[in-house]
Amino acid sequence: MSTSGSLFGGIPLRDQLHVLLLEDNPGDVMLIRSVVEDQAHKLLWIEHVTSLAAATDKLQRVHFDAIITDLHLPDSDGTDTLRELTTIAPDVPLIVLTHCDDDPFALELLKHGAQDYLVKGQSDGPLILKTIRYAIERKESDQHFAFLSHYDKLTGLANRELFRDRLHQAMSRAERAGKLVALLFLDLDRFKSVNDTLGHLAGDELLVEVASRLKTCVRKTDTIARLGGDEFTVILEGLDAPVDAEIVCRKIIKSLEAPLMLRNHEIYVTTSIGVTFFPSDDVDLNGLLRNADAAMYRAKEEGRNKFHLFTADLSARAVKRMGIESALRHAVERQEFFLVYQPKISVLSGEVLGAEALLRWENPQRGLVSPVDFIPVAEETGLIVPIGEWVLRRACADIRKWHAAGFDHVSVAVNLSARQFRHGELVDVVRQALQESGIAPRQLELEITESLLMDDTEASQIALSELKALGTAIYLDDFGTGYSSLAYLKKFPLDGLKIDRSFIHDLPGDPDDEAITHAILALSQALRLRVVAEGVENEAQLEFLRRAGCNDVQGYFFSKPLVFDKFLEWLQRSTPSRLGRAGNQGW
Repeated sequence: MSTSGSLFGGIPLRDQLHVLLLEDNPGDVMLIRSVVEDQAHKLLWIEHVTSLAAATDKLQRVHFDAIITDLHLPDSDGTDTLRELTTIAPDVPLIVLTHCDDDPFALELLKHGAQDYLVKGQSDGPLILKTIRYAIERKESDQHFAFLSHYDKLTGLANRELFRDRLHQAMSRAERAGKLVALLFLDLDRFKSVNDTLGHLAGDELLVEVASRLKTCVRKTDTIARLGGDEFTVILEGLDAPVDAEIVCRKIIKSLEAPLMLRNHEIYVTTSIGVTFFPSDDVDLNGLLRNADAAMYRAKEEGRNKFHLFTADLSARAVKRMGIESALRHAVERQEFFLVYQPKISVLSGEVLGAEALLRWENPQRGLVSPVDFIPVAEETGLIVPIGEWVLRRACADIRKWHAAGFDHVSVAVNLSARQFRHGELVDVVRQALQESGIAPRQLELEITESLLMDDTEASQIALSELKALGTAIYLDDFGTGYSSLAYLKKFPLDGLKIDRSFIHDLPGDPDDEAITHAILALSQALRLRVVAEGVENEAQLEFLRRAGCNDVQGYFFSKPLVFDKFLEWLQRSTPSRLGRAGNQGW
C-alpha cells in the first residue's frame, strides 16, 4: 500500500525547494533521508510517496519545484513512468533515481522527458541539491526554447507548427471518443487598411488586441493559433454537434464589435470565419485546412463579418479559385485582358457623353472568364493593383484614339478598387497614364465605391483630393447599395453619383424604387452633383428618369458594352436624335 508524508515535516520555508520523491524501496528512501538531513535539509522540503497513483493525487493538489522518481514503481515501470509524470505535471522538472551511471542511458532518459538523474548510493546532500537546481534551470530553458519555437512572439498564441501538432492530437482524441473537432479559420476584414494607413506598429497592436479577445471566447482546452499576418485558427475539441462551433463563432464576432483605439484613431475591425469539422468533412489535416479556408472566402463573399460552414460544393469552388489565381498572375504579361465600353448618354440631348470601361478576360484554356469569378480573386490577392494600372493606361490610350477619329468630347469612366488606394501609388499611376496619352484630365472619370470610403476616411480623403487636383472627375458608384452616409457626400470631392441598376430595374411602377430614385436625384441636385442611372433597358425607364430630372443614363437600351473598334463604329453612326428616339436600335 502506498504511503505519503514529509521527510522533515512542517511547512516549506519560502526559500526551500519543494520536492516530490517517488520511491517504493525503504532502504533507498532512508539513504536519501540521511544525506539530505545531514547537509541539505534547510534548503529542501521533500514529500515522499511510494506509487504513481499517490504521486498523481499529490500533483493535482500541490505545487512542487521538482520530482525525483525511481523508474520501477508498483503501478508503473520504465519510461512509462516518465511519460505519465510529464503528462500529469508538464511544467515540473524530472530527476530519475537509477543504479546506472551511463551516458547513453542518460541520453535516453532525456529523450523521454527527464532533466537529469541521480545514481543511488553515490549522491550526497550537496549533489542532490545541485542536481535539483540544475534540473529546474534546464526545464525553464527547455520551456523558453519551446515557447520560441512553438508560439507566436507577438501574440503569445500557438504558431503554425504547434497548431498542426495540436490539430493532429485533437483528431486522435476525437476518433477515440467519437466526438467532433471544429477547425475555425479567421481572417480580419480590414487589417491591411490599418497597416497601410496607421503603420505596422498599429497593426501589431491590433493583432495583440484581437488575440486577447479571442481568448475570452474559447475554453482553456481549446487552441488558438496565429498562422501569420492577420490569419488565425481555432481548434474546438470534444464537440457533440456543429451548433457548438456556431455558438463560438457568434461569440468571436460579438467580441470584435467594440472599437479599438489605435494611435488616437477609433478602429472597427471585423472577421470572416470559415468552419469545418473532423471527421465529417475530412479526415486529413491539410484537407481540413483547405475546407476552412474555402468556407472563410465564402463568408467574405457574403459580406464579411460573418461565419460560414464548409459544404461539399466549396471544394470545387476552392479548386476553381486556385486555378483562376494561378492563371491571373500571367494574364497581363500575356495580353489576355481587354476592355469593352458601355456608352453614357445625356438624358436631355441624347448626346453621347462618354463610356464606362469594363474589364474582360479571355484565357486560352478557360475561354471568356466572368468578372464575377476573377475580380474578387484579383482583389483578395492584390493582383488588382497591376491589373488596375493596365486598365487606366489602356483606357487613356483609347480615349486618345477616339479623339484622333474626331470624337474629342468623349470621356471614359474607370472603376477603382479599395486595394488600389491602399497600395499608395494610385495618384502617380493616374498622373503617368494621363501624361503618356496626352489627354485632358477632365476626360478621365474615376468611379469609387462606398466601401472604399469606409476603409479609412482620412487616407481616402487625401488620395481623392490629390486625384481631384489632377483635374479628373470622381463619381460614387452603386449609390444606395452600401452605407450611403450623407457625410461622405459633403466630406469627399465628388462630382456625381451613379444610381445602382437594382433601383432602376422595376421602374416605373415599384413605389419604393420610385421613392428612392426621386430622393437620390433631389439630394444630388441640392448638392450640385451629376447623376448617372445604370441599367436602363427600356423607354419607360428612360422617360421616368427624364421627368425625374436625371442627368445621364447608360444601359442596354442604348448599347451593350462594345470592344474598341465596335464602339467607334457605334459612335460614327449614332446621333442624338436617333439615340433619344430609338434607343438600342442605334447599334
